[in-house]
Amino acid sequence: MKTKLTLALLVLTGIAVIDVAAQTCRPPLPYYCTRTCWGARAPSSSLSYMSNLNRATVHHTASSSDYNTTGEADTKPKMRAIQNYHMDVQGWSDIGYHFLVNKQGNIFSGRLDSGTISVNVRGAHDGCNTDSFGFTALGYYHTPYNNAVTTALKNSLVSIIAKRMPTGWLATGNGTSYCGTTDKVIGHRQVLATACPGDLLYNVVVEGAGFENDISAARPCP
Repeated sequence: MKTKLTLALLVLTGIAVIDVAAQTCRPPLPYYCTRTCWGARAPSSSLSYMSNLNRATVHHTASSSDYNTTGEADTKPKMRAIQNYHMDVQGWSDIGYHFLVNKQGNIFSGRLDSGTISVNVRGAHDGCNTDSFGFTALGYYHTPYNNAVTTALKNSLVSIIAKRMPTGWLATGNGTSYCGTTDKVIGHRQVLATACPGDLLYNVVVEGAGFENDISAARPCP
């Protein structure tokens, strides 16, 4: 009875029940390929950690060859190649992104492993790298390649963002200081002068396109 009364009051006062649910709950962890699963190297040095997490930044790898996969198995070498590039060419201590998703919707852990689920390890992905996690689509979602954003890819991005962002976080939260404290889902280009995550993917995740609402809907209370 108390639950029904609470819901009734929420409806009467015009408060969206889905927003209230998103403030308090996270969904079950979806299956993902861990660092051991894809054969990651150990970090070259100690990683640093963040006290807060309130921004989900969406990227693409900007490589059309990363898009040409048939599933989890043949994406693993691509994960290793991305990590090698980040460590050996960019000079970073590890792969820069926190989670990566292929066009089949397979999810791969980036920095750390299962610890990425509960520990706010700092990445190297959006130009700020403060209070943010990088969620990345394998592929090139911009001219001249224009890889298509598949439903499976989009759904898996929604799933892992909904799970990983902390309790109390709202995907539709307001904020304009993207390198400061804000509750947002953004494209990489909103914090750095870059085409990332490509026009096709950016048009899917940009505010008002429905992506944020999908994430909120994926964070229901039990």
